[in-house]
Amino acid sequence: MNGWPQRVACWLLVGALLLAWAPARAERVALQRLSLGDVGGWIEVVVQVEGRPGRWIIDTGSTRHIVSRSFAERHALVTGAGVRVETAVGAVNGTEVTLPVLHIGTWRQTDQSAVRIDDLGGVLGPAGEGIEGILGLPLLRGNTLDLDLRDWTLAMASSASDTTTPCPEGTEALDLGVFRGLPVITVRVNDAAAESLVLDTGNPAAVVRIAATPSSAAAPGLALAASVSAGALQRTQVPVVRINAPALHRALAPAIQGLAGTALLDGTRWWIDLDRRRACVEPRRVAVPGGFGLTLVQRNAGVVIESVLPGGPAALAGLREGDAVHHWVNGPPSGALRALWARVQGRDAIEVQAGSQAQVVLRRSHFLPALP
Repeated sequence: MNGWPQRVACWLLVGALLLAWAPARAERVALQRLSLGDVGGWIEVVVQVEGRPGRWIIDTGSTRHIVSRSFAERHALVTGAGVRVETAVGAVNGTEVTLPVLHIGTWRQTDQSAVRIDDLGGVLGPAGEGIEGILGLPLLRGNTLDLDLRDWTLAMASSASDTTTPCPEGTEALDLGVFRGLPVITVRVNDAAAESLVLDTGNPAAVVRIAATPSSAAAPGLALAASVSAGALQRTQVPVVRINAPALHRALAPAIQGLAGTALLDGTRWWIDLDRRRACVEPRRVAVPGGFGLTLVQRNAGVVIESVLPGGPAALAGLREGDAVHHWVNGPPSGALRALWARVQGRDAIEVQAGSQAQVVLRRSHFLPALP
């Protein structure tokens, strides 16, 4: 890293900040991938609260911190007025609470509030099981984040007012825009016209386009872009999801065309300084990994194939929607869905037995139709 985190840790904290961090050093904190699929996922970090570690999600697409009802009750947080928190994919209603001191490694966060909601599953789906909170936009204010998703670590330091401070060695600057307080990046998909996307680590996908009308044959709901460029970074073989969401489209358009999720960042390093409207990225060309072409769901105390994507490895192997899974990767399909998908990470091939078929080997591939 050529010492840059140590230099950043010495910068002065200036201005009116929403966070009060007290760094001992710009240490690297381990992150975990929380995934319910074979590509992408959420970014999980351990947060210590009153001496107790908990699992939290880093979500740059949420304007507020969010905590679960169980977390609020465990720490006897007094609830206040009803509030509404904006996320990149919609609004969530809850009640205001004042947070205890939060610790991420040696970092210390004080004087913060959050929105308490009854069920984080409403925001994260099945991935919300066991998650105590979501670190939203205040994490970016007053801080720089060195988010290294090659080795899944995080370093943080307080922001500086000196706009001449260069990017860390080995990275190049990328302008950040802001929309309703959320970070925005400009990308080019297949060398087409530039698009503005909310940088949303609370979304496990790569690129999500928000539309006001249903998908058509000319614009499939799930397709593969040959290239997505963000400054000096070029991702190839990028899944692009097109969703029909008229209300969200009205809220975002015309300034924002969609979301840039974790799968677009995965395997790369991003240095994010929202106060100075700048990110730094590595000048790399790297492909998004292929997939296995199936999703899972837990049903009747077992695991079942929820869907099989046409043309994918699972479909070619004869796996079918509704098949009960008897063997997954290296053993029985026991545990939570996130644990099952954790077995998949880093593997180019997995062993699966489902329905009445014998065990088959699925190999990652890029099988989606090409984006027009």
